[in-house]
Amino acid sequence: MRLFEVVLIFVNLLSLLWGFKKQSKAGLLGIAGINLAVFLIHGLFEGLRYQLAFSYVFVILLVVVALAKRNDKFYEFKIPKLLKGIVIGLSFGFLGLTCLLAYALPVFQLPKPTGSDAVGIAYFHLSDEARFDPFLDELTKKRELMVKVYYPAQQDNSKPFSPYFHNSPELLRLLTTGYGLPAFLFDHLSLVKTNSKDDLQLSDRQSSYPVVLFSHGAGTTMEVQTSQSEDLASHGYIVVDIDHTYVSAGTVFPDRIVSAKEATRDFNSADPAEIITQIMADDAEFVIKTLGEMNEGKIESMFTGKLNLDEIGIMGHSVGGAVAYNLAINDSRVKAAVDLDGTVFVIPKKDLRQVAPFLMLANDKYHIQMLESRRTLMEKFEEMDELERKISIETYGSEQIYKDAYEKSSQNIIGLTDVLKESGTLFTIEGSDHMKFIDVGLFIGLRPLREGIGIGGKTDPARCLEITKAVTLAFFDQHLKGETKGSLESLLKVYPELKQVNLN
Repeated sequence: MRLFEVVLIFVNLLSLLWGFKKQSKAGLLGIAGINLAVFLIHGLFEGLRYQLAFSYVFVILLVVVALAKRNDKFYEFKIPKLLKGIVIGLSFGFLGLTCLLAYALPVFQLPKPTGSDAVGIAYFHLSDEARFDPFLDELTKKRELMVKVYYPAQQDNSKPFSPYFHNSPELLRLLTTGYGLPAFLFDHLSLVKTNSKDDLQLSDRQSSYPVVLFSHGAGTTMEVQTSQSEDLASHGYIVVDIDHTYVSAGTVFPDRIVSAKEATRDFNSADPAEIITQIMADDAEFVIKTLGEMNEGKIESMFTGKLNLDEIGIMGHSVGGAVAYNLAINDSRVKAAVDLDGTVFVIPKKDLRQVAPFLMLANDKYHIQMLESRRTLMEKFEEMDELERKISIETYGSEQIYKDAYEKSSQNIIGLTDVLKESGTLFTIEGSDHMKFIDVGLFIGLRPLREGIGIGGKTDPARCLEITKAVTLAFFDQHLKGETKGSLESLLKVYPELKQVNLN
């Protein structure tokens, strides 16, 4: 809870305790005045949120009662002790619930970047004139993307920090409803401030900066990668977050917002992930091409001549991690790739020594076990019961199609483990889970509630995120900057929860 939220609840509780005693008119007005003053300060400096609604109602009613009691007739009115006790008891209960809600759904602070550079952000609306949008039935509209660039910047204390989700409550609600949760649940996240600012001057500390592309998971958004992107930028990277239209919960264009639900194409596949991740990989390759044009000055921006495109890294979460793996295998421009807990959908077709340096962070809830056993999430058809077989045939169309999909999935995971065995860079975090590698783990402050919506693991999300950022930074520093300080091996000593997994 934020400072003035705590003060407000504390003042509310003290007022209830004083309510057991008879108060003078002046005393009651004073108590109401203190509550009102703290309420106004909280609203002005921190912003109001629905989780504290009862506290706000309490203050308003207290002020109304205090003003009414100025009339002698009202002041002498006696409330029965039993009724008074019930009201005070219920108020204590509701204030306790208010505290629980405020803690469970916090207005959290994003982790401070660990580098020395200030962080600037800039948004770009891109259109790929060489491609029609494959998510739309009518192939008449060119593929459009939004990208968010985080960059090392010159400090400017006159500018405010950018709000989380870039002041888009509609995007917040699309993300929330996409996971089947009440639309308003995370409205308060618009009160969260980032550690980056719009339109700062690019730092002149270096003549050019290595570039890292970042792809999000399905149904999320590039905005939930803020803390990792800010951290890399503070260490001298230009980080380009790609919002993959129709894969993200929503894409905020300058003139409209496009929801994932507006996609109209049916890929005629029971599991279209391979098709979708290839589209996302095509998006990333288009963005690399566009960055080249920016660097050459063909597209007007502050980044002309400042992008070191000889040192390109790529990372991604979930299906975004599959994109990073795809490009590590197939695009020679990529010099390092990080997969944050993403299942992969392609098989290496070349010498593994030619694959770009590749690191994977996998959760220890199920993903590491899959990799160690070389088993896919799909179940072998022969090992299913009769009902599972029937459902699989209905979903995939036939027994043979399911078996072919199972075989393809098995080959994918074997290919991935071969790459990881060659690289020796498979890691896990004890007590991790899929959403703890991005900001989403911070959205819920109460562990039972996190587990209730499927975010498990005993390790605190902020700790998982801290370790994830440290691992990612060390890997890119090694392969894009040639640095050995802060190596991956040293991080194993700093973070006991971090484990390196050796595949046999």
